[in-house]
Amino acid sequence: MLDLIRIQTLAQTYSPQEMFAALVWQRRFNNFYGDRVITDLFQNPHLWCSFLFTKPIFAPDENGLSFGGVIDTLLAMANYRPMPEDSIIHFVNYPADTLHILTENQDTKVSQLVNFGKKWRADSVDVTDGTDENYSFRLKRQLRYRFEGALWGEDKQRDRDAVVISYWWD
Repeated sequence: MLDLIRIQTLAQTYSPQEMFAALVWQRRFNNFYGDRVITDLFQNPHLWCSFLFTKPIFAPDENGLSFGGVIDTLLAMANYRPMPEDSIIHFVNYPADTLHILTENQDTKVSQLVNFGKKWRADSVDVTDGTDENYSFRLKRQLRYRFEGALWGEDKQRDRDAVVISYWWD
């Protein structure tokens, strides 16, 4: 059940990034510790521009795996019930297992963020700049266009290219 007053207060008080940070903070599974990830991101804001915690996104998605992850997330949110800490039944708060970080396409920032993948014990760390060989020529061109000058500077001369670093935990 939605509490409209509470939602309004949250929306007026917190940014979407802070709300995603809270979702990451809540998650703990296998080698993933959300509170550690958020603490590292908080301590290194110069390395990243934004992040999103979700199910993996596959391209091309011939088998509908990305949509399956969306369905899993919708079902978990629909079936979630708050439970006391001592309960033997626990529902998944937010069933994400992939963290996507948007950062400037700058070697030092990218390498430091890739190294965080080792510290966070991610099973896979991928850097996407739109040139991936697995993408079709058309998709590569579209992604490159989206990444070029995507991070706004003070003026047009300072716009920066972006990349996405994806961390996945099994």
